[in-house]
Amino acid sequence: MEEASFEEAFAFVAQRIQTAKPNSTLVMSSGSYSNETLYLLQRLARTTLNTNALGPFDYYRRGTDFFADKNDILPFAEMFSSDKFYCMFPNVETSETLKAVFEILKHCPDTPRYWFNTPDTLNITDYYAFFRSVNFYLIQHHLEKGIYVEVLGKNYGAYKQALLADDYEALLQKNSLQNIDIQKFVDDLITVHTPAFIMWERWLTEQAYHELENLCMLLDVQSKPAAGFLTIKSELNSQGLFDMGMFPHIAPGGHALDETMRQKMEGVLGTAVCAEPIDVPAILDRAGFRNVLLWNALNVEISQDIINQLDKADFSVLHTAFMPENADLYNVILPANLPEELSGTYTDTSKVPHNFVSDVKDPLEYNNLQQIAELAERLGHTFPNDKDEVFLEYISFMEAGCHSAERHFFK
Repeated sequence: MEEASFEEAFAFVAQRIQTAKPNSTLVMSSGSYSNETLYLLQRLARTTLNTNALGPFDYYRRGTDFFADKNDILPFAEMFSSDKFYCMFPNVETSETLKAVFEILKHCPDTPRYWFNTPDTLNITDYYAFFRSVNFYLIQHHLEKGIYVEVLGKNYGAYKQALLADDYEALLQKNSLQNIDIQKFVDDLITVHTPAFIMWERWLTEQAYHELENLCMLLDVQSKPAAGFLTIKSELNSQGLFDMGMFPHIAPGGHALDETMRQKMEGVLGTAVCAEPIDVPAILDRAGFRNVLLWNALNVEISQDIINQLDKADFSVLHTAFMPENADLYNVILPANLPEELSGTYTDTSKVPHNFVSDVKDPLEYNNLQQIAELAERLGHTFPNDKDEVFLEYISFMEAGCHSAERHFFK
């Protein structure tokens, strides 16, 4: 691999991908970037590269139903008033997001906690089966209560019918549990006025996430301050991947990328937007992408089938702050900024946006935002390359108002 200037690299990348067919280019990213960078990256894909083949490494083949409404998520500040913590996450500070939660726990020494997978608690490996078992028991014994069951919850009748038709014993066996285990857990849970379920999201499937939401509605948990669930995301700005639309069916603002949203994007951006539905895993299964652009500043693990696609692709680019061992697989490697070298915004686990500022001087001639803007310019598009300009553009997709019609569905 030969060293090149930024200008040479941008020109080379533009030359190789400018004639790509629609949806033949895969663009994937980690959550190691600011909201502004993630927003520009999806804009580059949809308007300049004519592809909707987007995806985040952290949610690849895990689904995208981890995008709960901010009104249903327990805010960090309210955890200080919770009556009990139900902890389902590693008991070690292995990430920045986990460190934040441990800091809160440290300042709540008198709050009782039920820490799963310890000698004195339930050992759970299948959280979907566990939450569904609990929900089955609650409904079977008429312990469900509150406004979600009685009025506010949608699809409750169908959910109840399907749940009670399930094989309760089979659900228990998935975690080697007995009915008495669920009974004792429920007996404890229903005495807690404001429980806080704190989950490591990596341990959840989409189905487990749905059953956790259902559990909170069955016990009227989410209607109370200091009660609810908080799913801890693994990367610095995993939530930003949803908010900025780094999924084929999600637009900036976290909205469904339907025809109305596509038209709105085209009106704001003044250019065509590729919004064609696309099944990224299915195309990767047959190594069907011709170009691959991977934005992976902090070198998170990349799935092997994505690596396999690199061998079959015509052209590939890696954006990273760390030279990988398999550098020879890529045609171009662009240097990335570390998070502490830049400023911008990110979204925390409870969906609250925050500003951050650089701790050290940016060593690169073109920062992350500027690199995307420069690539777009060489492909005939003008992008903003200042974080404040990008911020003003992406917040135009944030729709205010009540979205209650889209919430509180039993699934």
